Amino acid sequence: MTPRPRARRAAVVLVLVLVAAVLFDVWLPTQIPWEPARLASLPALRADGLVLQDERADEVWATRGYGIYRSRGSDPFERIAILAPRIGPAWAGFSRTFRDTMRYQELVEVMVLDDGTLLAFAGGDVYRVDRSGEASGPLHRLRYFGPGRGRGLMPQGLTRDSDGAIYYGEYPTGAMAPGETVRVWRSLDEARTWEVAYEFPPGAVRHVHAVQWDPVGRALWVATGDEDAECRVGYSQDGGATFRWVGSGSQRFRAVSFLFTREAVLWAMDTLSAERHVVRWDRASNAISESATALPDAGYYATGLDDETGLVSLGETGASLWRVEDGEPSLLHAWRVVPDPRRPHPVVRLLRRAPTKPPEAVFLNPLRTETESAAIYRIEAAAVLSR
Repeated sequence: MTPRPRARRAAVVLVLVLVAAVLFDVWLPTQIPWEPARLASLPALRADGLVLQDERADEVWATRGYGIYRSRGSDPFERIAILAPRIGPAWAGFSRTFRDTMRYQELVEVMVLDDGTLLAFAGGDVYRVDRSGEASGPLHRLRYFGPGRGRGLMPQGLTRDSDGAIYYGEYPTGAMAPGETVRVWRSLDEARTWEVAYEFPPGAVRHVHAVQWDPVGRALWVATGDEDAECRVGYSQDGGATFRWVGSGSQRFRAVSFLFTREAVLWAMDTLSAERHVVRWDRASNAISESATALPDAGYYATGLDDETGLVSLGETGASLWRVEDGEPSLLHAWRVVPDPRRPHPVVRLLRRAPTKPPEAVFLNPLRTETESAAIYRIEAAAVLSR
């Protein structure tokens, strides 16, 4: 058999497998309720089977597979749209069995735009979804997406600034060809078109972990990884054209998410190869310090509670939630996990949006733990602050 017919047969088999997955296991409920629950002795509401995305006013957004859901206040999550990525391997994500078997629930990244339109990344493409659930696109193709290339972007690698510009950082994971670069992209027209805001020299970084807007300092913060020489943390005040790097060259500057307070920018170190702490960059003095308390796992997501207090989550070998006050972390809750190095690691996902005012509720999203593959908890912020 010649290589060409063999390749054709493999393609036909792949399509048939994907079609079978779609036909027999794609049910997405139209509504997912909140149920009374408790977490870390705190009263909570819990919605099962969802990945936390974004929040705007009294609305919180989440996804299940390629379905996009919205909850207003404590009302149930209502299905708003179902995205259809390009035909190919990404279609396996329609199968609930595939997602559960691979422990891969994070197929879509969603951000709410100023006019209420949704920006969605799915299957390596960028879409806009209006309030009726109609999607337009694909509008932009991610350079590093798919087997051997990468996941496109990280959840905290997507942000928008106070003027409405949208940014995302590239996240390749495979081997890079000579001359290939890693970029931060920008859109000035609500995700309709994209341009390169910043490009790292070839070989300078492996990928971008975080791109976040600091509403206090009005700056765009970026973090990269993974080896010491590839780790850097810095900010831009000119739309990503230039950066001031506050630190680089060690695991101390390997971060996945930032916590912005009135006096400092903080991050939990994303590493297993060095002792981990919460790192604090002082806005007034530019001094960098570390928490006295060491962390048991790699740092991932962060969200603010008030001017000086926030939450950080740890993941990889475990899944836990920590409150950070005055730069010092204290454990709020840890989930039991069964680590599987062949699959995405357990983690607690938090909202990517940096709050401009203290939130009324905190949303927590444990993924791939012993008891929950994906669930969202809603807890009153005052209860978390007073615990």
